[in-house]
Amino acid sequence: MNPKCVILFCIVILYHIMASAQTIKERLILTDSEDSLLLKGYASFDKNGDYCFTIYKDELYYWITNTDTFGGYNFIGGASGPGGGVSYPSTFSQPENTPYIYKNYHGKQIYGPIVGKLEDYTTSETYNHIALMASLKDSIYYYIDGRLISSHRKEPGKVYDLHQEWVAFNSKGNAIYSVKDKKWYYVYANNRVVDSSKFEYLKLAINNNGDYIFAEGRKPEQPVKNYEYMFFIHTTDTILDTVRTVWYAHLKDNGAYYFSGSDKALGYIAINDHMYKNIDSIENIALIDKNTYLFSFTEAGKRKINANGKSFEYDFERIFLPTLDTIGNFACYGLKDYYLYKFINGKKGKNPISKYNVRPKPLYISPTGASLHYFKTDDSIYIYRDEKLILPPISVNSNFGMQFQEDFTFLRSNYEVPKNINSLLYLEYNNAGYMIFNGELSKPMPPFLFKDEDETNEIGSIITGGMNDKGFFIIQKIGDRKYLININNSVYQELSGIDNLNDQDCFFDGKSLIFYGTKGRSFYQFTLNI
Repeated sequence: MNPKCVILFCIVILYHIMASAQTIKERLILTDSEDSLLLKGYASFDKNGDYCFTIYKDELYYWITNTDTFGGYNFIGGASGPGGGVSYPSTFSQPENTPYIYKNYHGKQIYGPIVGKLEDYTTSETYNHIALMASLKDSIYYYIDGRLISSHRKEPGKVYDLHQEWVAFNSKGNAIYSVKDKKWYYVYANNRVVDSSKFEYLKLAINNNGDYIFAEGRKPEQPVKNYEYMFFIHTTDTILDTVRTVWYAHLKDNGAYYFSGSDKALGYIAINDHMYKNIDSIENIALIDKNTYLFSFTEAGKRKINANGKSFEYDFERIFLPTLDTIGNFACYGLKDYYLYKFINGKKGKNPISKYNVRPKPLYISPTGASLHYFKTDDSIYIYRDEKLILPPISVNSNFGMQFQEDFTFLRSNYEVPKNINSLLYLEYNNAGYMIFNGELSKPMPPFLFKDEDETNEIGSIITGGMNDKGFFIIQKIGDRKYLININNSVYQELSGIDNLNDQDCFFDGKSLIFYGTKGRSFYQFTLNI
């Protein structure tokens, strides 16, 4: 037998032995008819099991939900981008005053009908919610979840799109938006006016608890260093000092937030109601909760880390992989004069990390300084946790590979979202792979690093995955109609007898994982309670 097949067979057997005590709950959603139109179509499910199928029948397109059928249409089109996706029936030749319905591309809720040319849209990466702008003749119309919010005449020469982010949702349906009424702009949070200005608003966000943030453009009472237009940063209960620009912002469900940008030639960061100005090179932003945050920066030519409001100077040329916890610990790696050091709670390690006369490549460091790294020599690779070799030496000819979290194709990325408390990467060598979560290796798994991203039918392919403050999950194909769930490297659950899994509609909150798949002609909801 091929040695690779033996190793893979052993991995699958190991998974069968180590499967967790948790059980998968199966719920039948619906069964397709013999023509298999649903199976051939595109399916969207929400957390509750409600659905919308896009199908093609007798040369016409239809939407089929759990409550209604819409169609037939000559064409169902759509668009997608960083803000999500929109889907709507249309033809290129229809008049602009033809009514049409629409929906969030991933959602099941149908909105409309409305009229007018669709100018732009956003879903805030939610499943059912969508806001869009439509133009008709000399007017522009603003809709949120099918409700007309505002309309006004177009201004000559103005481009109408959502680049100013006039609206934002969250997964529970809270919404914050800004509209213009005559000469004034108004901000509404869940349909309640919370602010007004003669100028536009930027970076609106709202969380599951109804907390919100936004930036208000305004002329200050007195010009600031010859700048007559500044931004005021707002939160639910605070207005911070003026800044010159607002480039990045993010709000978490626990109320933690940050803004950053340039301010009178230098930079600034506003984080959890604290404003830090006259600094530059702001990087490595980590945001855990209202009391716990970290970022690196330079000030008057000195390199520093701010951890929870306290600044620590360092002399490294570069720092790597900073982490922190909720009780005040933080750590990172620092590079100086070729050597790699630990930097723990503001103190540089006495000696560099070194073995085999080489510098290690850092993988992870815990907030208290436990280090995971590897050394590469001419013939071998050695993976260490501090002073302990945790795997046998690996030959440099063993198809060794690493992938960090920002490169995972199964994770959505957003450059504005700061780091959270969790770290995820992947290690592969010989014929096994390992997820590394917060420095801890998973059980061996079929390798996937060197597979074609579009080839989801191969054993080892990652069908779907996700990561948030509660941790991570992946679902991997491990055999014919067999899959394995890995949650936080602590919960492993094997699935058997499933023909296909939906790779889009997965819901993970740290307490349960909900996803969808098919058996024969039937669609099922699967729930794994942790």
